[in-house]
Amino acid sequence: MKRKAPQADIWETVMRLLLNNEDDPLAIPIDDVIREAWALQYDRAHGEGGMDRFRERLAVCFANSLAACLDTDLQPPTAAQMQYATSIARELGVSLPYEALRFRGTMSDFIDRFADALRVKRETYLRDPG
Repeated sequence: MKRKAPQADIWETVMRLLLNNEDDPLAIPIDDVIREAWALQYDRAHGEGGMDRFRERLAVCFANSLAACLDTDLQPPTAAQMQYATSIARELGVSLPYEALRFRGTMSDFIDRFADALRVKRETYLRDPG
């Protein structure tokens, strides 16, 4: 009788990721230790009936990893940028562009454009609050 191969054997090759329906998938190199841990994790999730939870967690991890691979200007704005830009918009009565809420580079441009005006307004207020 032929013995069924364990689930771990499916990871003997390089993982591949398809981006934007490309014909040529991106090869993701995985060293032996990570490959073994990955196979154990897969078997654990499969054996415990938790594949849906595992797939959801994996999707979130991949999404976060992909975001970290973007050029800095295409990454989401930082919390500090969001806070400062919100202050600029509120105190100067200017609109915060939609693109600035999405991309760090556009947010940086917005801040650079209005930072001096905000500084001057605050300094003026401190000198003459009335």
